[in-house]
This record gives sequence, structure tokens and C-alpha cells, in this order.
Amino acid sequence: MGKKGKTVQGNILLRVRKDLCLGCGLCAEICPRKAISLSSGLGQIDQSRCHHCGLCLDVCPQGAIVEITVMSRRALQETVAGLKGKADDLVARIEKLKEQ
Repeated sequence: MGKKGKTVQGNILLRVRKDLCLGCGLCAEICPRKAISLSSGLGQIDQSRCHHCGLCLDVCPQGAIVEITVMSRRALQETVAGLKGKADDLVARIEKLKEQ
């Protein structure tokens, strides 16, 4: 979670978890850009208005506002490929250790 006035950086979006939101409206009240509204009793963030100040993260008593990392398809594929390579290396090392 954020610290008071924390700015959310990079490829991060803020999202309201509908399963946690109580619809109290504190996030909408604190948002300086009026990027958050209540729709059907739940918080909803207009990403085009949000400037990622992080105030809503701090004020939500339920922790219903979360940071989501956004990656391009290519970056995601490269990350997965790198992790697969590391996993393959670990499996090979474990197999060697079993043989000893």
C-alpha cells in the first residue's frame, strides 16, 4: 500500500477490487482529479483522469484499491521465457544433485 501522498510510477494502473469495495466513497472524496466515482454502489476509477497520486490507496479502509502492473505483450513474453529458462536450469541442477 502507499504512503501518504505517494506517487504511483511507471506502468501502473489503479483498480478497485469489487470484492473488497464497500462503496463508502472515501476514495472519491479524496481524489483531487475527481477520477473516482461510485457506480452501482462501488468505486470506479476513470484512468484518463487519474494522475496516480496514491491518495486513494491510503484512504481506503478495505484495501480495495490495488496497483496493477501493465506490461506489453512482448515484455510479458520475454519475462516468461526468462523464467522458463531459469526453471529449466534449476531442474537440471536438481537432477544432477539426485545423481550424487
